[in-house]
Amino acid sequence: MRKPPKAMPPKVPNAQVSNAQALGIGIAAYKQGAFEKAWQMLSGLDHAQALNVAGASAQRLGRFKDAAAAFETAGRLAPNDPDIANNSGHLAFDMGHLERARADFSRALSARPNMGAARIGLAKVAAARSDWPDALQQWTLASKTNPNSAQVRYGLGTALLETGDAESALGIFSQLQKEIDRPEIAFMKGRCLVELDDIGNAQHELQRAHIGAPSVHSLRALANLHWMLGDTASFHALIDQAPPALATAAIKIMLEAEEPQRAKALWDRYFSQTEPGAEGWTLAAQIARFEGDGTAAKTAADKALKHQPDHSAALDTAIVAALMCGNPKTALPLIDAQRKQEPFAQNWIAHASVAHRLRGNTSEDPEHLNDVDRFVRAYTLDVPEGYGSLEAFNTALAECLRSLHKFTTRPLDQSLRGGTQTARSLLDRDEPVIRAYIKALDRPIRDYLEAIGQSPDHPTTSRNNGTYRFRGMWSVRLLGSGFHEPHVHPEGWISSAYYVAVPEGTEKDLDKAGWINFAEPPYPTIPALDPLKWIAPKPGTLALFPSYMWHGTAPTKAGAERITAPFDLIPG
Repeated sequence: MRKPPKAMPPKVPNAQVSNAQALGIGIAAYKQGAFEKAWQMLSGLDHAQALNVAGASAQRLGRFKDAAAAFETAGRLAPNDPDIANNSGHLAFDMGHLERARADFSRALSARPNMGAARIGLAKVAAARSDWPDALQQWTLASKTNPNSAQVRYGLGTALLETGDAESALGIFSQLQKEIDRPEIAFMKGRCLVELDDIGNAQHELQRAHIGAPSVHSLRALANLHWMLGDTASFHALIDQAPPALATAAIKIMLEAEEPQRAKALWDRYFSQTEPGAEGWTLAAQIARFEGDGTAAKTAADKALKHQPDHSAALDTAIVAALMCGNPKTALPLIDAQRKQEPFAQNWIAHASVAHRLRGNTSEDPEHLNDVDRFVRAYTLDVPEGYGSLEAFNTALAECLRSLHKFTTRPLDQSLRGGTQTARSLLDRDEPVIRAYIKALDRPIRDYLEAIGQSPDHPTTSRNNGTYRFRGMWSVRLLGSGFHEPHVHPEGWISSAYYVAVPEGTEKDLDKAGWINFAEPPYPTIPALDPLKWIAPKPGTLALFPSYMWHGTAPTKAGAERITAPFDLIPG
């Protein structure tokens, strides 16, 4: 059973005031905004309604533990009361207790199926968990009882966008903007327009959003758009003018742009005259890591962890610093602790694979994280329906994908260098050649799942139930001497590379130009770790591998073009 949270000792009403009088006085005080008086009058009563209002009062006063205890007791006294369950759910959501919130909202809806506030609560929980199909379902149900609610329409538009229906989402945000011209609506409208390749109007809306209410999200979205359009002047001006509240975001963006000197200058501007705290020291560690200085990265990461021992980015940088300095024994306990908390987080598994290699003995890798022969496999795609040959299919797919590459350079937070990436997921497109591609992937994916097995002692096979779902799909176009930095796919389980078009002669290139490699980390280590496997790409080849496995490419030949259509999978 759930253990009730500890609360302040309840205040007993004045002995000269009856319980009924205390209830009336307390409720009246709450309605008048006298929340402390309401708490004083109601928190000591053995009455569900009184404790419900007492909990709401404590919540308004910021005393969340007292509020949780009051709602807990009220729920035991009246387990079928939807208002109590709903209030408890919203409190749990505000406290970050998503599973508790979901249970409370579901209980409220069981008692009152058309309770709009509880349905909105379930939708918010689904969105917070990035479960966008469920969020779409919940917001759709909420819209039936609250069709004119701006909050519901905003939530529905967001869920539609996140599930790939940018057109419908744009319609919702455009109508909302006519009624309520707010920065957050302009921001979401701008996101829709990016997805729909209306870049000029997208830039206009994102600029309006950022001017109206500068935020990490608006700064990052606008900076990324300037960057991908090759407008470096606007990009640098935006970052240089970022307010102090967005300092950490600005520095991270400059590191993603591979400009460590500008990142260091921003760090000095914002943090040199004050105690940097966990976030500031983490950024200093990341700058040092980018520059290849493992010792400085460790020093800064240690300072960050003194401020906040559970700071995820600081822990990540401390782990990398230890591996850069050749200290896997220092890194592994930190990695193991994080993996216990987040067993499916691909970045911690990736660092573990490096630590095990640095220990120099394959027996020290009990999970076989670096078993590239078992887990990295190449397939030849069957000829999709409607095409006479694989060559004809790839020619048609390449032509389609070229038309979708609208930018001049990569997104900031991606691994490619010297190329572009499509903005909208290919899963959301209706072009027949893309639908044929998706259908043709089923056979090799199922072969791969069968081949790797379901062993419980490996982070990939332990999740293998024989089924899968697509988590995302995009296209990358490398040009000139383009390449991929070694990276992992943090939101995936199994990842891929499908080669649509590659330069002639790639398969036999002695320098492995354009080839994909596996198990080489993106940071220098002592000793250095070389790739454990290479795959020579050719049109029609599909490579499948665990999402945690480091993978990158050798640069393509100057003047060459290389088009891929990768995707991520999660268990079905």
